[in-house]
This record gives sequence, structure tokens and C-alpha cells, in this order.
Amino acid sequence: MTTSAPVQRGFAGFVLVARFVTELALLAGLALAGARLGGGVLLDIVGAVVWPALAAVIWALVVAPKAKRRAPEPTRFILEFALFATAALALSAAGLLLTGVLLAVAGVAAAIAVRVSAKDG
Repeated sequence: MTTSAPVQRGFAGFVLVARFVTELALLAGLALAGARLGGGVLLDIVGAVVWPALAAVIWALVVAPKAKRRAPEPTRFILEFALFATAALALSAAGLLLTGVLLAVAGVAAAIAVRVSAKDG
């Protein structure tokens, strides 16, 4: 017998979708920055794979709602903030300052909104 999480509707559901989209954007931003900052074709490919993979592992281990060792608040928020800030700095270093700023703002806003309206905190 399996139990599933309750479906969130309305604004709380929207916030959870927005959070998921920002998580995907985080991975895409890290892949893009990794590809642009590698310094050669092989290093570009390695960066495009390793950077988002590392972020995904961190997220899965301590941030994700179903993580076995989910970090408590405020540690989890600080980790989310650090991941989005890292992606923003990497994108900025890759010449994509506006993209980095937008990603960081959207990611942190989604993290805050989840804790306020979707009761994920």
C-alpha cells in the first residue's frame, strides 16, 4: 500500500510548480555556466555535466521533500540560497550577469514562497 502526498491546489500549488521550474533552471544555469567556463571542449563538457550533477546530488540528499536526511530549517534555506547564489555567480562569470541575477531572484523568491504559502518549511 502506498501513500501519496496531498495534492496542493490554488496558490500553494502554483508556488510548488514555480519552485520546480526554478530547480530545473538552476540545473540548466549551472550546465550553461559549466560549458562556458571550461576553457576547452573537454572541460566544457565536463563542467556542463558535473556542475549540475553536483547540485542535484546536494538537493536530493538534503533539500528535497523526500530526502532521507533532509536538513532542518534554516539550514535547508541557506543551502538553497547558496546553490542559487553559486549559479548566479557562475553565470555572471560566464558573461550572463542578467541571467544569473534573474535566476537567483526567482530561486530565492520561490524558496521563500514555499515556506510561507505551501508550508514546506
